[in-house]
Amino acid sequence: MNKKLAKLKSLPVYILASIWAVITLYPILFTIFSSFKNNDEIFSSSTSALMLPTSLRFENYVDAFTKANMLKCLFNSVVISGFSTLLVLLLASMVSFVIARLSYKINNIILIYFTLGVMIPIHTTLVPLLKIVNSLHGQNSYVMMVILYTAFNLPIAILLITGHMKGITKSMDESAIIDGCGPIRLYGNIIMPLTMPALSTAGILTFLFVYNDLLFGVLFISKKSMYTITLGILTFVGSKVTEYGPIFASIIISIIPMVIIYLMFQEKVEGGLAAGAVKG
Repeated sequence: MNKKLAKLKSLPVYILASIWAVITLYPILFTIFSSFKNNDEIFSSSTSALMLPTSLRFENYVDAFTKANMLKCLFNSVVISGFSTLLVLLLASMVSFVIARLSYKINNIILIYFTLGVMIPIHTTLVPLLKIVNSLHGQNSYVMMVILYTAFNLPIAILLITGHMKGITKSMDESAIIDGCGPIRLYGNIIMPLTMPALSTAGILTFLFVYNDLLFGVLFISKKSMYTITLGILTFVGSKVTEYGPIFASIIISIIPMVIIYLMFQEKVEGGLAAGAVKG
């Protein structure tokens, strides 16, 4: 009886999990199937959205690699996202260390300053940004793109990392200082390893934001050789005809690096998050 009652109690959980799985898998399957179809099949009212294509149109993927040059777009997106993420984590961790671990009167003002940065909508800064970038001749520049993405992702990263660092007991700092540990070693050898959960979260958020961003690409990139994933997909959007098959194929190609990165760092990310949960 107890086993039956336990199964009945867990039944709503399984039902909700199944519904969530269907909701999550539907757009993925729709994208995969549509990547092998043409416009007529995708928009045909007589076929289901999840119906298999009548024939596998691999030419959609060929068009994605040839017309949109998706390999180059992938390279550009990964390079810009990777360097932006590394720079954000480096700068945010150093600023957070000063705010959370060192006793300066100006620390609260610095934290408020970066908190205000989170509250400013990115769209309100576009006109000044255009003027600044144009005056510096920063169009079509990897360095300028990395600087822009770093600046806009720093505030949220600092808030996340500072909050975690403040939760680490200060007695650890005192013990390290007594043993002759300076601020740099304290930051690099003690505080940083303990802040891995927050660093992982900030890194994931930053990488996803930069990798999926379209706005800055449209504004500051005009050379096809510098196109990112989102700009490459726009290759198939025309004034009269939009080729949805190659668009879906490009989306599938753009997802692959994210899956590979997740599989490579799955244990570290999940282990860091679990450690943060136990610590809290």
